[in-house]
Amino acid sequence: MTQRDLVFLVADGAMEQMLRGFFGRDHFHRSLGCRPFVFDPREDIIVAPTKDPGVYGTARELLRPFESFYRHAVVMLDRDWEGSPGCDRIREKVTKALSEAWDEFAVIVIDPELEAWVWQESPHVADAFRCPANFREILAKSNHWPEDQLKPSDPKEALNYLRKRYRADRQNAAFRRLAAKISVRHCQDTAFNHLCSNLRTWFPETYQ
Repeated sequence: MTQRDLVFLVADGAMEQMLRGFFGRDHFHRSLGCRPFVFDPREDIIVAPTKDPGVYGTARELLRPFESFYRHAVVMLDRDWEGSPGCDRIREKVTKALSEAWDEFAVIVIDPELEAWVWQESPHVADAFRCPANFREILAKSNHWPEDQLKPSDPKEALNYLRKRYRADRQNAAFRRLAAKISVRHCQDTAFNHLCSNLRTWFPETYQ
């Protein structure tokens, strides 16, 4: 039986759309710094019906039907949810569960949540979320994103502010639009870089 390259288990539809946007790019591997691999966003992303707590508690069970069909697995969830034990314990528990079945996998815990991957001073953010082009200035004045910080301290609340005051798009499709265009080359987010590091290990660049 031929195995597929990679399956994602994610906690919600926003994560799914973010991945669809990124992996739907032409030559997405170049942004990651790895060789090409086969990935179909329509088939290789599994959305947990029980959100972050369900991924935390039952990742092994949710991925069990896919164990024989994929070489690699990535589990992705937020750190910030009611009852969360924190990044380290989330990672330890899920890692222990998956190690019983998977040889090559990664547990990506986004701190504090997916919205942390949204924020950079790029016009693509305004285009994707259909918010004012001067969103950075707006968030600085409202103290959601102080000028001396690389990211808002509460990424989700910053986005919710734009949604409430400026009618920024509330649909998950906005994450897909953003991921399809935004630059990731200089991303400093720990969780995203952990994901990239694993993909480079599994699918290393080849040189002729």
